[in-house]
Amino acid sequence: PAGGLSGSTARSQYPPGVRIHAVFRGIGSFAVRFRWFVLVAWIIAAVAVPRALPSLSSVTQGNNANFLAASAPSEHALKLAAPLGGSTLTPVPVVAASTQGTLTPAEQAWLQKLQQDLTKVKTVVKVRDLGHSPDGQAAQLQVLSNVSQGGAGTGLTTLVKDLRSAISRDGPPSGLDVHLAGAVAIQVDQQAKSGSTDSQIQLLSVVFIIGLLLLVFRALLAPLVTLIPAFLAVTISGPLVAEAAHHGLKVSPLAQILLIVLVLGAGTDYGLFLVFRVRENLRAGQDRKQAVVAAVERVGESITFSGFTVIAAL
Repeated sequence: PAGGLSGSTARSQYPPGVRIHAVFRGIGSFAVRFRWFVLVAWIIAAVAVPRALPSLSSVTQGNNANFLAASAPSEHALKLAAPLGGSTLTPVPVVAASTQGTLTPAEQAWLQKLQQDLTKVKTVVKVRDLGHSPDGQAAQLQVLSNVSQGGAGTGLTTLVKDLRSAISRDGPPSGLDVHLAGAVAIQVDQQAKSGSTDSQIQLLSVVFIIGLLLLVFRALLAPLVTLIPAFLAVTISGPLVAEAAHHGLKVSPLAQILLIVLVLGAGTDYGLFLVFRVRENLRAGQDRKQAVVAAVERVGESITFSGFTVIAAL
């Protein structure tokens, strides 16, 4: 080293914090130099990833039993019961109730025909008649399917859709209500509802954030520049989490909501942090490119580790 300094002394003049700043300065320089490439890459990813991967709402699991550990007593009991048979089949109750009193012979005959037609549905192994209610106003069938009730996928959704289509095709007599019941139907309906809730929460969050940013910036373009990166992150992260769900990750509807709210909120917060530092640098006399590089160098570390905190929490 120049001036006769030893290697250890030279290294002491460049503490870890300085080296970290150098890393973020390099990131800022890359982003400024190749800004159009970076922008196009994000746009391509935001378009391609949702097309290539499943949606997050399609893999959410509303059944809390799906989150139990393999060591849970109930899960252990299921494994012990497996050799007895029947435990590998997924049950879907079909409940029929008369709104006009006791089930008539015509309605009972229609239920027998429905039982036969439900056996023709794909993946259905058999349909059992579980009998009538004590007052004779309702009856229940049980559909047994070989579709797995555990993991994420479209098997259960397709099963529920096909069963409802079969019921609709047979056309229940007037005064007879026929519906699917049980955990499987509830789970599929919750997935469908979470998909629409996802869109509503995302839209309301965007509108709310834009309103706040308009008050902060008092300009039209600045709020969009701050929000668009966070919106792209939400668009890309949802399908990535959904793909991870196909490999064993369990996703609840609550996690889906938190992902949208936190990524939009935290992402916009980081954007504000960065933009205001850029404005400070511009007021200090730096040119636009240098202002961005210096801002990333100074606040990049704080934003990165704050982001890691959010990732760990989720």
